[in-house]
Order: sequence, then structure tokens, then C-alpha cells
Amino acid sequence: MLPQAPTTLVIILGLSALLLTYLSAWVQFHSGAEAVWEFSFLLLSAALYTLGYAVELSRADLQGVLEAIRLEYTGLAFVPVSFLLFAIRFTRKAPTPRGLIAGLLVIPAITVGLVFTQEHHQLYYIHPQVTLTGFYPALTFGRGIGYILTMGYALACELAGLALLVAHAFRVSIRHRVQAQTIALGAIFPVAGSIFYFLGLIPFHIDPIPFALTLTGLVYAYALFKLRLFELVPAARELAIDAVRDAFLVVDVLGQAQDFNRAIAALPGAEALKIGEPLPTDNPLVKKLWPLLHEGQDELEFFIERPGGEERYYRARAYPIYGKRSQYHGQAVLISDVTETVGLMRQLSYQANVDELTGLLNRRQLMKMAAREVEISRRSGRPLGVILIDLDHFKEVNDTFGHAAGDEVLKNVAECFRKGLRSVDLPGRYGGEEFAVFLPGADLEATLRVAERLRESLASWPVLPQDEGFRITASFGVCAASAREMTLDQLLAVADQALYRAKAEGRNRVVY
Repeated sequence: MLPQAPTTLVIILGLSALLLTYLSAWVQFHSGAEAVWEFSFLLLSAALYTLGYAVELSRADLQGVLEAIRLEYTGLAFVPVSFLLFAIRFTRKAPTPRGLIAGLLVIPAITVGLVFTQEHHQLYYIHPQVTLTGFYPALTFGRGIGYILTMGYALACELAGLALLVAHAFRVSIRHRVQAQTIALGAIFPVAGSIFYFLGLIPFHIDPIPFALTLTGLVYAYALFKLRLFELVPAARELAIDAVRDAFLVVDVLGQAQDFNRAIAALPGAEALKIGEPLPTDNPLVKKLWPLLHEGQDELEFFIERPGGEERYYRARAYPIYGKRSQYHGQAVLISDVTETVGLMRQLSYQANVDELTGLLNRRQLMKMAAREVEISRRSGRPLGVILIDLDHFKEVNDTFGHAAGDEVLKNVAECFRKGLRSVDLPGRYGGEEFAVFLPGADLEATLRVAERLRESLASWPVLPQDEGFRITASFGVCAASAREMTLDQLLAVADQALYRAKAEGRNRVVY
């Protein structure tokens, strides 16, 4: 019987397995952050591997060693993959696709199957035997094709995960950078052990990886308890920031992006932002935020036109970030999409200012804008034309065709007037079937021409779709003068008197 390994080594490995198991359970019960399940699975796999190796060292017979190796590989086969899955989730901050997880787990599952059926083939171990090669008995064997392939796959997973963590450490804020560096440091020990063992650089067939995992467990305990790797409150805060609809951007004093949430991806140009890199000056989003980032402005509103012509409106506000001793560290920018609010405000403004039926200015808004034109006329001395219009015999339309047809007539009359006016003119619905038009800069002669043109156009305009032969006429009262000569009330009174005469003289005419 060959001598057994020193009891001290077995105890150390057993304690390491207990530590890794405790950390795995602690993470599950004390954290709600992302990547918890992957990290817990990694620690549990490492614990099973370490425990299995402790059992292996306590046995000196081949059968006992092979049974211990089965326990060993229930963890060992999954350590590299779980490390890679953790690195992916930790660095991406997003769920890993299930297809990728399933694909990565295929080789570990095959590895476990090969180890558990070792007695029936030579695909993994070739002629295994227990020999005294150094301080204690060790399993010696030839490397089968399955062993070589799975070891290569394991190294690839470990190096890929390590590369992700190292790259991530250069892109994140200082607090998260230390966490990523610590996790990477803990992974270096087993990765280096795997490389040395695979290349045959470890004497006496000693497997250094379980001992390296003991150091990894200590480093990860430091990350959990000292650096608060998966502390619930920061994790919940980060989750809340990612859950809000508003975009969130943190910029340091050097103008480098230090953090942002998922919502920022919806903003055009945000795809060019990289954590740990300066904000690109030619970026459309950065250009919009420039007054906040570099000119000291606290708040601003802007719009960005998306592909296809859609306009989105945003409100951005900057919050300075101060550290100890009131030292300025940078600023956080909160960007809210206010497109719906802008649209609602425009709709409310439209409804408050426009007649719902005709689409022209309602009387309140028409008088407000007319008063402004009167003030301009008073200061400049330029004339202001006024036309009051009353549809002839409109009551007969309602009585004959119904009120729905009457509404249709009013809408078409308004469209006729709108097409016959300049963009600077102010047409509005003055009453039930009455309309008013203000013509800035128009003297009496010009106002009369416009009124006559509108009268002729209306007389030939098909105002009733269900009866294209139906026509309606209107009476027009005209006045024009400078506000230095007449007030708004006087202009309207003169136009109203002219309208009264037009109706008295037989309607369908322009009178001044």
C-alpha cells in the first residue's frame, strides 16, 4: 500500500471547499445583482472540484482515486465555462442568450460522461495508475483525445473570460474597475495553474489548480465583503437606473464617459459612446449636450431627427458630482424624452386657439392676434385691412340638409377662404356662420380686391359633397385704415356696418 498524502493538505483543501461553498450560498442569499447565479455556480463548481481532489489525495488505491475523480469532475468540468459565463454577464450587464449557455455547456457535459465511463474506453485516461511520484501518491495516465480536447476548451474559456474582465476594467468607473481587477486577479491563479499543468511544467503529477482555487476563494471573499461586489443596495440602484425610461450619462472632469444606463441606447448617436473613453465631439448627441457639458448650463431642451424624418424632443439636466472636500469630479446628465409632452402641449395649444370645426382661428385667438397687428400698425403706420363675412341664407342649409351638412358647408367655406389668402393673413371664425379676416399691410383698395376674390371663389366652390350643384354665397363688409386713425373696435364697427349694408342691398356682394 502506497503512503497517503499529508493530512494537512487534505485539511487545507477541505477548508477551501467549505469556504467556496459558503461564498456560493452567501451570494445567493445576500444579493440581488446581475451575474449572481453565474458567480455562485462558479464557486460551487470550484468547491466540488477542490473537495474531490481532497478525497483523491486521501486515497492511495486506483479504484478509490477514480471514484474521487468522478466527484472532482462534477465541478472541474464546469469551472472554466461558469467562469466565462460569469465574465460575460458581469461585463455585458445583460442576460446571456440561452442558446449560448447551452452551447458552452455541451463540452463539460461530454467530459463528465467520459470520466464516469472511463472503465469502458481510453478516450480520456489511457492506462491510469496510482504511483508514488513525489511527496504523495498521484494518478498517472496517458492523455486521450478527449482529455486533450476538453483541456484545450477549458483553457480557451478561462482565457476568454479573463480577457473580458481585463478589458472591462479599463472601461468602467473607478469603483467598478477595482472590482473587475480583483475578480481578474482571482482568476489568474487557476488559469496559470491550468496552463502549467497542461504543458507538463508541474513536477510529480501534482494538480496545482485546487490549491490555486484556494487563493481564488480568498480573493473572491475580499471582493464580496470588502469591495461589496454584489451588495444589494448598489445593485438595486443600478437596476433601478437601468429600468427607468430616462437616459442617464456620467461624465468625468476629463470629458470621459464613466457610466450610462440602457435607456441611452434609444438616443441617436449613443452607440458611439464608450465607457472610459472621451465623448466624441462630432457626435450628434454630444453636440446637443455641449452647453451642459462644457458651458455650465444646467438644463436645456433639444430635438433630434431620426431616420425617416421622425422628430423626437428631449429635456436634459446636468447634476454636478462632488467628492470629499467638495472636489468636483464630473456631472451626471439625465435626459428625458418629452416628445409626448410636446405633442400634448401642441395639441392643447391648438385646441385652445383653433376652431374645432373649421380649423381656423377661434374668436378669442383671432382677437388676440388682431390686437397685436393693431399695435404693429400703430407703431409703423402701415394700414390694416378687415373683412367681416356672413354666409347668405345659411339657416336654410341646416333646415334643408340637416346640421351635419351645415357643418360640412362651414368646413368647406373655411377651406375656400384659407386657399385665397396669404400666409400672413389672419382668417378666423367670428361667430356661427360669420367669419373675419385681418390683412396686415393692406389698404382699402387691396382689401377690396381680396374680398371680391373670396366672394367669387366661394360662389363657385362646391361646399356640399353630396350635392355638387349646391352653391352658397356670402356678404362682405370691408374696412381698412391705420391704427393711428382707428382702434380695433372702430375698425370692426365700420366693417360690421358695411356688412349690414351688403346684406340689406341684396347679399352676395362686397361693401365698404
